[in-house]
Amino acid sequence: MVPDLCADVAELHRWLLDASVRGDALDAYLFAAGIVQVCEDRLNGTPWLLSRAAQQLEGAAARPAVRLVLNSAVAAAGLTPAGRCLRSWLSVVRQLTDALAGAVTAGLTGEAHRGAFTGRVSTLLERLGAEAPQPAAALLEGSTLRSPSCFRSFDQHPRDVLELVARFIDRYPDRSRPLLVIGLRTSGSYLAPLTGAALRAEGYVRVAVRTTRPAGADSRADHAELRSALRDGALVLLIDDPPRSGDSLATAAQGLLRTGFPAERVVMLFAAFDDRPVPAAIAAHPSVVLPPGDWYIRERLRKQGLHRTLAALLRDHDVLALSAAEPGLPSRWSHLEVPFTVLAHTDRGDREMHLVAQGAGTGYFGRHTLAASQALNGLVPQVHGFHDGVLLWERQPAEPGRSPDPVPTELVPAADVLRYVIERRERLPLNKDRSPLLTGRQPVWEVGARVFAHRCGRLAAPLRPLLIDPLLRDLLRTSSASLADGHMAFGRWWPGPDGWTKTDFDEGHFSHLDLADYDAAYDLAGATQALPEHEDQLLADYERLTGTRVSAARWCVYGAALGWNAERLLCSGAGTDMDEAAARRARSRAVQRYLAGLYLGDLKDGMVADSPARPSQAWCVLDVDGVLESDLFGVAAPSPAGMLALRGLRAHGYQVLLATGRPVPEVRDRCRAYGLLGGVAEYGAVVYDAERDHATPLVTGHDRSALARLLSGLPSVTLDPQYRTCLRVYRGCGAGRTALDARTVRQVTGGPEAAGFTDVQGETQTDFVPAGVNKSTGLEALLELLGAPPGTRPVLAVGDSATDIPLLRRARYGCAPGNAAPAVRAAGLTVLHRPYQAGLADAVRRLLGHAPGCCPVCRAPALSPADATLTALLAVSEAGRAGMPVRLARFARARAAMAGSSRTDGPAFAGPAPEAARGGPQRRS
Repeated sequence: MVPDLCADVAELHRWLLDASVRGDALDAYLFAAGIVQVCEDRLNGTPWLLSRAAQQLEGAAARPAVRLVLNSAVAAAGLTPAGRCLRSWLSVVRQLTDALAGAVTAGLTGEAHRGAFTGRVSTLLERLGAEAPQPAAALLEGSTLRSPSCFRSFDQHPRDVLELVARFIDRYPDRSRPLLVIGLRTSGSYLAPLTGAALRAEGYVRVAVRTTRPAGADSRADHAELRSALRDGALVLLIDDPPRSGDSLATAAQGLLRTGFPAERVVMLFAAFDDRPVPAAIAAHPSVVLPPGDWYIRERLRKQGLHRTLAALLRDHDVLALSAAEPGLPSRWSHLEVPFTVLAHTDRGDREMHLVAQGAGTGYFGRHTLAASQALNGLVPQVHGFHDGVLLWERQPAEPGRSPDPVPTELVPAADVLRYVIERRERLPLNKDRSPLLTGRQPVWEVGARVFAHRCGRLAAPLRPLLIDPLLRDLLRTSSASLADGHMAFGRWWPGPDGWTKTDFDEGHFSHLDLADYDAAYDLAGATQALPEHEDQLLADYERLTGTRVSAARWCVYGAALGWNAERLLCSGAGTDMDEAAARRARSRAVQRYLAGLYLGDLKDGMVADSPARPSQAWCVLDVDGVLESDLFGVAAPSPAGMLALRGLRAHGYQVLLATGRPVPEVRDRCRAYGLLGGVAEYGAVVYDAERDHATPLVTGHDRSALARLLSGLPSVTLDPQYRTCLRVYRGCGAGRTALDARTVRQVTGGPEAAGFTDVQGETQTDFVPAGVNKSTGLEALLELLGAPPGTRPVLAVGDSATDIPLLRRARYGCAPGNAAPAVRAAGLTVLHRPYQAGLADAVRRLLGHAPGCCPVCRAPALSPADATLTALLAVSEAGRAGMPVRLARFARARAAMAGSSRTDGPAFAGPAPEAARGGPQRRS
């Protein structure tokens, strides 16, 4: 069985003893450093709710009180008998870690260790014992390792630490000066002891090592050590992963400044991914930097290093010729690799080999990739072995007319993707699902909780640990745990004679690139992000072939979390196969399909099956944002009240259309999910016929290219690529996305490029719309396209913004929910009391004569406990702040009912089949 890298201390302890018997200093060191990391996080951590409160209260005035509370909590935890027992045992582990770090650095400088350990290491191993003391073990229950990005994902090597130390010595040669090395956990737990050992080996006589978390709490011993270092005139060396913004290092440095250290005595040590200047956040401190061109991995991937790898792994091959390009620079987003060709002589004659040498991690972190490749034989390229941080594997030779580079998931046959997901699930099983233990590490359930808690507004923080986090943990818990790929949406594949093979098979899980999960269905959901047209079939085939049921709620959370992660990676600078607009659509689409499956899935041709009502030419038109849908962590998504209103209209035979400023792809998503005939897009500039899947622009002879060039040339401005006639622009990305400021808008609209356009300002975007375009004229064109008689007026129109006013006036009954813009009220139109989807439900009630979902024709289907709870959470904000107390009470009741029901993997949480969510367009009458 390929091990779970999120190991507990008992596993790390056992692996440490095994490595010690083998005399493997590097692995023994990595296991010991991992034990220290887990124990220190347990001892110095603070309860989740207290940490969240600290984040909310952090500020200049509150900071001293917050830190006092955090430090008091840590001190209190350490005073318990179990805490004292763990600290005593941890003292031995720390000493052992330092001793093993010395053995590792000695081996790198030519004094390699051989055989069983002796001397100090042997003595400390005896003191360590065969297992942790029982009180300490009980305190560590549920605590697991965090994989260090430095040695798991970033291609760093202990030799890079030696190089950093050499550069430090050049600047600070005084061996008598005290040094305090502080590593920022997690990577600092591994980098700091190696740094301390290397400094001692170079003759520095007073070197102390400790670790911390940025803005974390400190123990009494930590405070005492800092005060002692301050009195002794010590330099403090802060070491961490390659920084992006430098905020983590800056936060740790600020704590040292508060203790009394001057800025020049706090020295930053780090490797860098690029040659840019030191981040501004830490520019006030001296820095010792290892530039990307000097990382050890580049030496390993040059020709001489490749020869060493071949000699170690292909001993029966005599290399006659080797052709390889110069390796690139290390990257935050993928392991560095070099494709190369070798002509080698073997017992069977000369052989040309097409290979890839790829960074894979240090020590056992890299061998984990080797073990996974062996278990996945036939599903991944042939791997020849692992040596000193480098994985060697076969690549496909270049063929005429085909790129030698791997292709993305979207170009791979769906059947091959499904085969990989299912066989991986079978070949890489694990004993347990540890994702519930990974709080604070962005497991899928935690990201889902963050996304869905947004509907609770400012109450999200206190509600998460009490209600929302437990709900998401229960929804995603699996009894069929396996080592998930975690990198399916942006995977890389090669074709072969026996099917497609995946090249990045071990980069997603246990890494900073993806979210932690142990369910193969999460991998399948990732694949459907790249293959959305195959989503229903892939899911149905997966359920049939594995015999498991993926609940609608689980599938929804996976889709929302994957969309969030894609947007996160894009905003962080990672190269992906999905643009920001597509990532945001994926998040919205997951909730659209989920709620449509629950509330609209049993409708046939626009009505409830066997309903006495019949389709008619009675048209209803709905705006999207603020009416049918509302904000869900930065994207528009529906709520139960909106879906019940839509169900009421469709079940009673009304034909429903959309009228929105959103682009055609987003209108298409909603028509497919909600079973609608079509919609007006881009404020009326384009109309979409869902039955024909065809968009028709209504503005002709209109040139927007000059304005597009002007806008794209503005600093930090992004144009939404989905728009065909209008232009949508914004600054920032993700949660930091904003509209253009008023001054910039005036500058743009005052120029000749914007002639013939009007601006529409939103909260997170600015739109430029051709003059004369509006939703009413767009609706008229759409109705004509759909075959409605000339002069047809909708019986109901609901909108909330100034751009909806012509549409509302066109309808027989036009109204707005209570969140309507002031311009709507000033226009004299009907504004209902309740806002958002509750207001939409009131408008539909006036049309039907009863609340939607409250008659035999449109009564909502019964929901499972899981679906009832998740929909209650999605409903919290649908009536605004005034309606929150009642809806929060409903959510709490639903959560209690779900917690009281049986919890199993799949069937107990099953909802309507996901394919029901694609209701398809209504049939025209």
